[in-house]
Amino acid sequence: MRNVFFKPWIGKDYESGGIFGKKILVLGEAHLCGGCENCGKIDIAEECSDFTSSNCIELLIAGHTDGWTRTFRKFERSLVNHKTTIDESREIWNSVAFYNYIQKAMDNSRKSPVLADFRNSEDAFFEVIDELRPGLIIVWGVTRMYDLLPGGERWREGDELIIDDYKVKNGYYRLSDGQDARVLWVYHPAAGYSWDWWYNIIQKELKTY
Repeated sequence: MRNVFFKPWIGKDYESGGIFGKKILVLGEAHLCGGCENCGKIDIAEECSDFTSSNCIELLIAGHTDGWTRTFRKFERSLVNHKTTIDESREIWNSVAFYNYIQKAMDNSRKSPVLADFRNSEDAFFEVIDELRPGLIIVWGVTRMYDLLPGGERWREGDELIIDDYKVKNGYYRLSDGQDARVLWVYHPAAGYSWDWWYNIIQKELKTY
C-alpha cells in the first residue's frame, strides 16, 4: 500500500470475519493529532504509520477511557445491540478492520478536511479496500463523507433503502478482483447516534450481503 500514510487496524480475526462471519471495514474520516508540518508525506510515514493501531484501537481494547473512546464505544454497541465489556470490545475490534480515509491528520477538533484532502486520499483508499477485500464497508458520516468519497467507474449507487422514513445511503465499490464491497453510511457515532436503531440496519446488511 504505497500511498497509505496511516495504515489500517486489521483485527487478528478479520480475515475469517471473526464473530460476524463477514469481513467488515469500518471507515472513519480523519485523525486528530498535533499537526506535524510534514503530516501525510509518505517518505516519513514510518514514524506515524501505526497511529491508527497504537494510538486508537490498541488503547481502546486495553480499556482506555479518554473522551474520544465514547465514539468507538457507541459504534461497537451498534454491532451487538448492548453495552459492551472490555472483553467484548476486544473481540469486536479483533473481528474488523478500521481505517481513517483522510491521510493527513487534523490539528484542531474544529478543523474539517477540505476537498483536496479527500482527493489526495483516493489512491490510498482503493489500495486498502483492494488488499483487505471487505464484504461490508461501514462509513461514519452521511453528509460530507457521502458527497466526497470517490465516485467514478468503481462506484455504484445502491437501491433506495428507507427505514422508518429515513433514507439510508448505500452502494457498492468494485474491488480489483471484480467483486463488489457493500457500502453503508451511518451517522457519525460522535453525536446523535442511536446505536440500537443502527444495530437493526447493520444486522440486515450482514444477513443479506
